[in-house]
Amino acid sequence: MNTLKKLKSIDAIYWFVAVFFIAALIFVPGFANLAALERLLSQGCVLIILACGVHLTVLNGGVDFTSTALLALTTVVGGSIMSTKGPLGGSAGALFLGLLVMVLLGLGFGIINGFSITTFKMPSFIVTMATQMIVNGLAVVYTGGASVTGMPSAFAKFGKGSIFIFPYLLIVAIGVAVVMHVITTKTLFGRQLYAVGTNHKAALISGVSPRKTIFKAYVLSGICAGIAGIVMLAYMQSGSVNYGATMFNDIMGSIIVGGTSPAGGRGKIANTVMGALLINMIDSVLNILGIPYYFITLIKGLIILVAASIDLIRMERKAAR
Repeated sequence: MNTLKKLKSIDAIYWFVAVFFIAALIFVPGFANLAALERLLSQGCVLIILACGVHLTVLNGGVDFTSTALLALTTVVGGSIMSTKGPLGGSAGALFLGLLVMVLLGLGFGIINGFSITTFKMPSFIVTMATQMIVNGLAVVYTGGASVTGMPSAFAKFGKGSIFIFPYLLIVAIGVAVVMHVITTKTLFGRQLYAVGTNHKAALISGVSPRKTIFKAYVLSGICAGIAGIVMLAYMQSGSVNYGATMFNDIMGSIIVGGTSPAGGRGKIANTVMGALLINMIDSVLNILGIPYYFITLIKGLIILVAASIDLIRMERKAAR
């Protein structure tokens, strides 16, 4: 009886991931080998990091469109600094400077978003949609639309290296997820984040500063976008203005399938990570099967809708008890 209760208490996203993974191993040719699994884990790293950052903004009832655009800007700017074709010749100093600038770019636009939303009391979707357009424009202006190549060999080794089937990039992604989990569950800021997302006015009355809380959420989201840019650049070994162009639906899909409420106040980082893994597995399996892109989009949409509906029904039943 206790075992049955424990199984029922497991969030739906874990069952979805487990069932889909087992079905893929059994029925999809070419999925059940170490190379495919390593590739799957590598490809999901950027989505995991971005989803963790945006997750914080969704917890307070907002959203962050800028994250995907920062993926493009950080890779072209950071890539040009550390490139062996650049003025610094791909030196160790160039590598360090490039990585630092990428994180600072994410931090800078996180500050801009947080300041604009909290100071001017503008809706987050308007602010971040505007900065998304600005960031995309800056990336194109900076490179003229061209890709950036010539990454240092040490950076290339980092991007392709692994421990058994676990890529270094996955370790970075899991590290970010663990930090975000600790922040949301073990810190005062995390409790304030849930409080603001649940009831803005009640949080204010209880002594929580919604402005500071929301500002910090967007700053952290920007930093995550900068780190995601590093991971993307390491994996692809080139910077491009096209990175992240079609990724926002996958980010929000990961968050919503994981059970986070778009209205704020409810959600877990661990579930968002599992949501990102599910979205990435769907992409990988359907690509292996040779399914056209527009069908992949359709199927992902249906799976996200079903998974989110099941989770919502479960939550309503728990609340009714």
